[in-house]
Amino acid sequence: MHPLKAPKQKDPHMRICIALASLAITLTGCIKDAEEIAQDTGVLPSTCGTQGARLQANVNGSVYCANGQVVATGNGASAVITGVSLMGTTLIVQVDSLGLGAQPITEASNGLLYMENGTSYTIMPPDQGQLNITMLDTAARALTASFSATLRNEMSGSTRAVQGELDVIWTE
Repeated sequence: MHPLKAPKQKDPHMRICIALASLAITLTGCIKDAEEIAQDTGVLPSTCGTQGARLQANVNGSVYCANGQVVATGNGASAVITGVSLMGTTLIVQVDSLGLGAQPITEASNGLLYMENGTSYTIMPPDQGQLNITMLDTAARALTASFSATLRNEMSGSTRAVQGELDVIWTE
């Protein structure tokens, strides 16, 4: 006679991991669909932001819009603009010296940070980007600029090409 073997029990931790991974994939798809539906029905505008509250970019050929939140703070000499998309992707532009014209974006002056799915991308030496301030009104605390740079993740070495525009009114 053969002894009866108990059926193998599947690891409950593995089941939980599979369930959580499936849920994350489903929710990510639903968020994107919900954003498109909200734009189609007029709940969200089809354009990115409004005058005085806009941060948008092209990141590796994909459109980025800070349609979740745009926060701009400054002191008349410098400003930091933070934008968060509905997908949670974040873009931060640091302007070290408010003045009309072109300025370099390097690891030491001005700054550009892009965060996507927990991964950050920044300017790394010897790379350099460009910030071009096209409108500045310190009395109204208004700033319009364009920027471009190739950002790099320090850990993986992967890059993101970013070209964007901002149109903000900052708070002090």
